[in-house]
Amino acid sequence: MGLGVEFLAILKDTVRLTDSVERLNTANSKLQTKVDAISDRVLRLETRLDTYVEVASHNRRIDTQQ
Repeated sequence: MGLGVEFLAILKDTVRLTDSVERLNTANSKLQTKVDAISDRVLRLETRLDTYVEVASHNRRIDTQQ
């Protein structure tokens, strides 16, 4: 009977661990989605900043030429 009890304990632990891994995977997927959204926002901000710097540089050149 000892072997059967140990087998059931191992089976229960396996089911619990599988559930924990599935929950962690779901949480990780949600975090990855948030990270992707933040990355997209940062990329857009960098693009805007580059544009503003280019416009400011162009305006400064025009001002110094006049």
